[in-house]
Amino acid sequence: MSTEIIITSEVFVAYSQCPRKAFLILFSDDKGTPHDYTRIIEERKRTHQAEYLEVFKQEHLGAKKYDKNNFKGNDFFVEASLKSEYWEAYCDVLTKVDAPSSRRNSIYEPTIIIGTCSITNEQKTELLFIGKILGQIQKQLPAVGTIVGMDGKTHRVKLESGYKSITSFLKTLQAWVEEKPIEPPPLILNKHCPSCQFRDLCREQAVKENNLSLLDRMTSKAIQKYHKKGIFTIHQLSYLFRLRRNKKKRKSKLPVKHSLELQALAIREQKIYIQEIPSLSRKPVELFLDIEGIPDENFHYLIGLLVCAGENASYHSFWAATTDDEESIWKQLIDKINLYPEAVIYHYGSYEVKAINELAKRYSTDCELIKQRLINLNSYIYGKVYFPTYSNSLKAIGDFLGISWTVPNASGLQSIAWRYQWEDSQEVEHQQKLIQYNQDDCRALKLLADEYCKIITNSELQSNIDFANCSELQT
Repeated sequence: MSTEIIITSEVFVAYSQCPRKAFLILFSDDKGTPHDYTRIIEERKRTHQAEYLEVFKQEHLGAKKYDKNNFKGNDFFVEASLKSEYWEAYCDVLTKVDAPSSRRNSIYEPTIIIGTCSITNEQKTELLFIGKILGQIQKQLPAVGTIVGMDGKTHRVKLESGYKSITSFLKTLQAWVEEKPIEPPPLILNKHCPSCQFRDLCREQAVKENNLSLLDRMTSKAIQKYHKKGIFTIHQLSYLFRLRRNKKKRKSKLPVKHSLELQALAIREQKIYIQEIPSLSRKPVELFLDIEGIPDENFHYLIGLLVCAGENASYHSFWAATTDDEESIWKQLIDKINLYPEAVIYHYGSYEVKAINELAKRYSTDCELIKQRLINLNSYIYGKVYFPTYSNSLKAIGDFLGISWTVPNASGLQSIAWRYQWEDSQEVEHQQKLIQYNQDDCRALKLLADEYCKIITNSELQSNIDFANCSELQT
């Protein structure tokens, strides 16, 4: 067994997200580049830890710094570095609790302090790992742990039922300690990739391999299914879709589904494929809406509205410096929308609808008429029009259509990082980036609507557009 390899909380949580990520942390010389968002959350966590522990020590004068050689007896230990064989984890507070009646000695429960308000699965996984190590040290697993959020709220987490769920992780990582794997785990891109320090490295390799997981809606389960059929690349997957030229309408309308096979074909052929032709009725006056928020805090801080009347377009942004300003910008948006009672309101995806429902409820606003005017442009594309892109995100389709963003690395995750940077520094540069990003999204939505109409209108005249009215998977 190699004593040089230590499985830390970071490695364990990384494994729960992606085994390959954990492998790279342990064995790769290239440690990657942390995303701005991840780095900022870690900084917020450290600040929160320092502030919380200072107050905790004042309120619990008997709290001592953890010492493995003098463990037990005290009601509280702080800043505990827990080690057991090749497992290692840091815990902010250990609190003594009464053990079950079957045991004489008291046991300790772990508390961790985090840099977010809401609790993530990864933070619960970290607490489970800490509980497991603590259990090895005190010879009894803690049944409960605590997570303290940035907002000061404490969340009690039951651990007993979770230990079984991490058993397979522990076994695999133990095997890695005893003998380094010859090959890294398979490359499978997933929802954690945007914030991962190895995102560029893995993405580059995935593109080189023509990896199935490049497709946004490809799941691990689907990948396993295709692998059993001998399908390992997007190129191979594309041949599972068989085109038919019959354009007759079906008598009964089938549920709208996204076809991974047709998406793969669009990419291979670099064509736009039309499965269904939903017409988009345009209006003399149209509004294009985009809302920026911090989901962790359930806070909507920037609302952008592009008003288009013929050839004239004007962009309006409503900025909330603090949560106290949210109601004000919400009412400004409603007032602006009500100036155009006949205009439709375009948005992309489900976020805007969810935000409007939340804000309407929070500030007791009647928005039924406004909600009736909402048009989700993504619903005209999903399962109906297939662009040769890996995903149906506005950015991916926009890039294909030649729509540009002022800041190249702009994304939803990056926008949250910019907002945090603005909150810390109050520098106008970060605010301007956010407003520009929001304006670019509104403009991209308008251009996408225009391009969509051109595609539908000229579909039979363009060589880069084809039809897939009926499909049949090869067996």
